[in-house]
Amino acid sequence: MLNKKWWHETIGYQIYPKSFQDSNNDGVGDIQGMIQHLDELQELGVNVVWISPINLSPMVDHGYDISDYFQIDPSFGTNEDFEELIQEANKRGIKILMDLVINHTSDQHEWFKEALANPNSDFRNYYVIKEGKDGLPPNNWRSIFGGSAWEQIEDTNEYYLHLFTKGQPDLNWENPMLREELYQMIQYWLDRGLGGFRIDAITHIKKNYDYINVPADGPDNLATVWEHYRDATGIGEFLGEMRDRVFTDNDVLTIAEMDVEDPDKWEEYFGENGYFSTIFDFYHTPYSIQQEKYKEHPVTFIEDMKTKMFAKQVKANGRVLFTNFLENHDLPRALNRWIPESEIHFNSASALAMMYFFLRGIPVIYQGQEIGMVDYPKDSIEEYLDLPTYNNYENYLLEGLSEDEALHQINIECRENSRTPVQWDASEYAGFSTVKPWFDVNPNYHDINYAQQKDDPHSLLNFYKKMAVLRKNKAYQETFIYSDTVPFATEIKGCVAYERQGIESIFVICNMTNQPMQVPVASVEEILLTNGETDIYVDGYLHLKPYQGIIFK
Repeated sequence: MLNKKWWHETIGYQIYPKSFQDSNNDGVGDIQGMIQHLDELQELGVNVVWISPINLSPMVDHGYDISDYFQIDPSFGTNEDFEELIQEANKRGIKILMDLVINHTSDQHEWFKEALANPNSDFRNYYVIKEGKDGLPPNNWRSIFGGSAWEQIEDTNEYYLHLFTKGQPDLNWENPMLREELYQMIQYWLDRGLGGFRIDAITHIKKNYDYINVPADGPDNLATVWEHYRDATGIGEFLGEMRDRVFTDNDVLTIAEMDVEDPDKWEEYFGENGYFSTIFDFYHTPYSIQQEKYKEHPVTFIEDMKTKMFAKQVKANGRVLFTNFLENHDLPRALNRWIPESEIHFNSASALAMMYFFLRGIPVIYQGQEIGMVDYPKDSIEEYLDLPTYNNYENYLLEGLSEDEALHQINIECRENSRTPVQWDASEYAGFSTVKPWFDVNPNYHDINYAQQKDDPHSLLNFYKKMAVLRKNKAYQETFIYSDTVPFATEIKGCVAYERQGIESIFVICNMTNQPMQVPVASVEEILLTNGETDIYVDGYLHLKPYQGIIFK
């Protein structure tokens, strides 16, 4: 049994601030807009809110390029607005997490500007700057966002490293002076009353600085070499130092964006004394039911996801707590990734929600997920805004896809699908703003919106509220948080079923297909929640309708 921590009882919620709520009618979401909806988040059962970056930024990567760690960007409000948000959230039992972006800064940060202006400055060693070779970059590493990972410094043979856009130069974590600056910044925000951080791109802070070219793996003559800049040997020295300096004594929730593929290292990274409280991992995120290998065989997709999900859950039993999520700001909407388009409706959306919400770990909801927001495919690549979207589109053209084929692929996989403004009501611009938003609203907002679902007891929104109430029920909370996840009825195709074996024995069974399903169970003592009929247990079998989920003792 894990030692109990306050954050174990978390139901999390992610806000992408540009798209949550515009309060001052400039088309961009802001902090006062977040404050307006704290009551709705409280009613949803949320007690931790992670906000994507709101620090000062030129917005090359929508805030993940920070030019001043200590200032809130004016597009979102002021430092005083943010402190008001923390205080108002605390009144409702909600803790606020900032997005901690410390693998890189903006190229507009004073550190970087000073590093370029003065080659003898101490700030030169805050970044990764290397000599080129024969008029070319130091090596042929590819940026995660496409193109070379190196950008030439004007009129020199020197290049700086950027694993993301060229506007995001990587910080040199080998420099203790830099690390000290970052720790002081982290403590500054904790002193404002933060509940903790979601920590961006943290796996990349350690690099293998062996500057040699590797065999190209694409038509751009570049190579993606994860082993050189993701979880590189020695990263634990930095992570452990950061934990000891600013996290441990503050008793905060820290969620690292990272995969830890070796289960033997899970305790080191996010166990009782791990570097972080928990992690967002990506075991399920590269897959979509719209991919060619799944389009004609959607049940195969569910089976593959079930296998991956249960493999992780079983290995985590009694050891660590993952976060469990379906959506975030870097993914297409979950319903489009998990459900055939013609079958997206209340039953499939609620069954998918039940499937993940009661797994061992911390459930996290992404804004709009609770009302069933879906992707908004575009008719032209020009309707997208994100630089990586355009890089991916150009790569598809280089690979030989036609413009129509490339756009089709972008529409399936683009992370901008999750960044359309939240659909609050059926008024113009979906109640997000009174002016044209920074990014187009999905036209289906007349049919899918918060106001429409709020007073409908049979809506997806109110089903999410029911799940939160059940998960927090004192009679079952211990079981839902700490007990083991034991897969059940794995031989039934399209059935995702598991038992939570704790003080109570609770079963979660979801029919993730469009066909009726019979599942053998020994007994049903009490149905705790279902998205369908309750009189379905006959002669030792649950007779589930298509996309019916049930939770029972």
